[in-house]
Amino acid sequence: MNHSREFIAFSRRVVMAVTVSLLLGSPLSFAAQQDSGKVGVVDFPKIQQMLPETKQAASTLQATVAPIQKELARLELAFQKATAEYRQLPPSTKPAVKAQKENEVKLKAQAAQNYQQEQNALLQKKEQDLTTPIRDKIVAAIKVIAQQEGFSVVVEKNASWYTTPEHDLTAKVINQLNIQQ
Repeated sequence: MNHSREFIAFSRRVVMAVTVSLLLGSPLSFAAQQDSGKVGVVDFPKIQQMLPETKQAASTLQATVAPIQKELARLELAFQKATAEYRQLPPSTKPAVKAQKENEVKLKAQAAQNYQQEQNALLQKKEQDLTTPIRDKIVAAIKVIAQQEGFSVVVEKNASWYTTPEHDLTAKVINQLNIQQ
């Protein structure tokens, strides 16, 4: 469940980043479009959260994370064990033995760190692979509604300071996607 929240939070950050970059990247064209047509808003995270595909993606991601967490815990335990063994060496231990144990601790720490980095990269790719079709589905529905309603620009609701209810296309997009509320 924690990963579902992380998944939704990550998706919100991505949507906000894209929206902000579009607004900052082309302010003149945005202003020109604003003058020539209607601007609508959608609550993208709300729509995304309501889609069954999002719940399925979160479940898939959680199932992927579980064995990774188990292996990472095993690697961290091996590191902790090696560290404890190193600390318990008597002061009279030969420098060569100490160096060998110290090297063993470093190798276990590095193995855990490398595994975590590799798996984080794989999880990010997996998350992107799972969220891209969901995002594309929502964007396609937004385009249909925007064209039907005569909106030339649609932005994330959280990116606007003020909007009137008639410019909020969220409910129409939800209906377009046949989402049960």
